[in-house]
Amino acid sequence: MAPGFTPVIQCFLVVAAAVSCASGNEFYFLEISSDGPITSGAQATVNATLLITNNSRTLVADPRLYDFHWIYSPLLLTHYSENESSSAITVRGKIPGSYTVSVWLTERHCSSCEPIARNTTELQVTKTIVGYLTATQEEANGTSFRNGFFLATNSKVKLSFLIHDPSNFFKSAEFTYKWSFGDGTIMVTSEPFVYHNYSTPGNVKTSLQVSAHLHDSKYEKHSQKKTGSFTAIFTLQDVISNITVAGHTHTTTSQNFSVSLHIFGSPPLTVCWLIKSDCVSLDGEECRPVVTSHTTYIIKHTFKSAGHYCLSAKAHNEVSELLNHHSITVDSAGLHPVWFVLPCCSFIAIAICFIFFTLFRAGSNSAHQKSLVEVADFDFSPVTEKYQALPDYKEIPAGILCCTYCTTDSNPGGEQRAETQPLLHTLSAPIRSYTL
Repeated sequence: MAPGFTPVIQCFLVVAAAVSCASGNEFYFLEISSDGPITSGAQATVNATLLITNNSRTLVADPRLYDFHWIYSPLLLTHYSENESSSAITVRGKIPGSYTVSVWLTERHCSSCEPIARNTTELQVTKTIVGYLTATQEEANGTSFRNGFFLATNSKVKLSFLIHDPSNFFKSAEFTYKWSFGDGTIMVTSEPFVYHNYSTPGNVKTSLQVSAHLHDSKYEKHSQKKTGSFTAIFTLQDVISNITVAGHTHTTTSQNFSVSLHIFGSPPLTVCWLIKSDCVSLDGEECRPVVTSHTTYIIKHTFKSAGHYCLSAKAHNEVSELLNHHSITVDSAGLHPVWFVLPCCSFIAIAICFIFFTLFRAGSNSAHQKSLVEVADFDFSPVTEKYQALPDYKEIPAGILCCTYCTTDSNPGGEQRAETQPLLHTLSAPIRSYTL
């Protein structure tokens, strides 16, 4: 800027909580940040950077053309530096509290001019150790890690404590870690990490008590021990192990197709499915993702043409994802093959019944006829024996016997005589009837 030229300065407050000014078409923005919070006795660095915007371009101003003015009391200044783009101070806080650190900027050749830009920040100084808990879990494929507040059950979890110590205040400290996993298990270690396996889905609160014994307290002569308490709430879910289809996978074009997906995994679940002639991976496909809090999801679809189809279903929760395929057969709306099978089965059944009825009828008639058969008792012994067996056998001439019977009607007197003749004996026994 030419000597003797006094620019018109106009200042305003921007959304980023920084005060910026404009000179002509140039706008100045002062960004400020720190690496706090810190524990009492440790050091923190506060950095300020000047940005110039000109015609929609943002440039980093050369700090050698400007003077940075800091206010950091009651913190103690331990270091001050400037580089090509910013200025930084290092301060130490002995007493816990919240401290305001501010900075403003003036042109170096005009110290009495109004500030070009200014900004402030809050530095937190705590009595306890500063850090946070994190959980890391290796996924099933073994190539990547899950880091966050959602964890899988029945899988090893690595719980770690990450201390925030930008000035290496705890470099020579000896730590003790007491872990409470939220399921009744407690463990004490000397390392800032531990492995644990959760078996039940749900929310679990994990807590940690950290103790640091300072052997060489450079900044706090009277403090030999610092502690800290940390908690984290994790959501445990069962990994999706299977997707099964319940219902008929054979339908027609005239029917409404409906099946149920049973997902073995912890809700909430995001379900995505697609029915096509070929099985697809559902990556980049226009499927129908639906978020459900149940493990059962019903799919309804109407087929317009017959053929063989593939139902591709994918479900995932915060810890896992699974894809399954199921085959579906669709027939046309005409006569179903079962209508050809039923008449044949009916005809065969009727024929079998008729055959059994005929056989049963024939058997009954045969048994009835056998019960009415008369069996003659024939005697096949010699004739001489028969005659010998006859009592009072007397040989009568044939002529006399014939005349006697022939003249019975013409001779009434002979009737008495004929009655005195003995009756002829039969040559065989009377006929006998048997009932079977």
